[in-house]
Amino acid sequence: MKNFNEFVKTVIMESLHPELRNIIQQKDTHKNKKNLIVKKIKELSERGEPTGVEGNMPVGSSRAYIKHSDPTPIKIDGQDHFIHFGTKIAITSKLDRYHDKHEYDGMSLGQMQNYHENNDYYVQRRFRVLVPKEGEKNSFITNHEHGIFPPLLEHDTQHHNWSDVGHVDDISKKQFRNLTKTPEFPDGIKHEEFVDALTRDHNLANGKHWFRTKEEESRLNKVSEHPLFQKFVQYHRETGNNPYDYQQIKNMGIWTHPNGKQFVVARDHGFANEVAEAYRNANIKKRKNTQGYFG
Repeated sequence: MKNFNEFVKTVIMESLHPELRNIIQQKDTHKNKKNLIVKKIKELSERGEPTGVEGNMPVGSSRAYIKHSDPTPIKIDGQDHFIHFGTKIAITSKLDRYHDKHEYDGMSLGQMQNYHENNDYYVQRRFRVLVPKEGEKNSFITNHEHGIFPPLLEHDTQHHNWSDVGHVDDISKKQFRNLTKTPEFPDGIKHEEFVDALTRDHNLANGKHWFRTKEEESRLNKVSEHPLFQKFVQYHRETGNNPYDYQQIKNMGIWTHPNGKQFVVARDHGFANEVAEAYRNANIKKRKNTQGYFG
């Protein structure tokens, strides 16, 4: 996903809804302009009007991310806190030209990702680092045992155009190793071997695994005992979704609890099997179009 600065630099002004265009063109602080844009996109989507954001993100991106400057109040484990958050916005990428949204309930690729990321009741209450407390609005419970995704604060349940989520900081390979240190793993585990172990587990479940050397299999067996692997593999085994997105470390990150505890999380998890299929089909159509198979 692209951040706010990239969004503003690449925005196609003529295609924007007039109300959005006015906000971007007005003289205002960067902080206030960002918040006004997000608010207006939400307002327009709730009114059922096209925002014009579609087509404004190049390089095939299907969602933009706008971090809010001001933290939002929230109750966690019965205590009042503030957390930083941002808004994910579904946008129509260039690949959507080859995507048959009528086969997917009229949703664009970005909307599909938002839908799969936000609309599974079970996943939200089992694998988010903060899970909603029943009967209390804006109140959450810390999910130490299974949490691998940033908190979902609010989302567009009708059109799947946007979602507000806890902000996730980038993670380096060095940080990944440091944050995975435990008494049983005093040196932590490498990002690459974490992904290799998850991929092996997924491929074994789908009859795709080619066994490696005895030493390599033994090494991955050891990584599979790590608590972080156990958290993530539980999600992938229960949903059947593949873990391939984690190969790019930018798709992972650090979510920091108000108490200071840092969680290694998956920044995005909307690339479910159905979404992967839609991307694959769109890319096939794009390739055929480029090669002249159809106009």
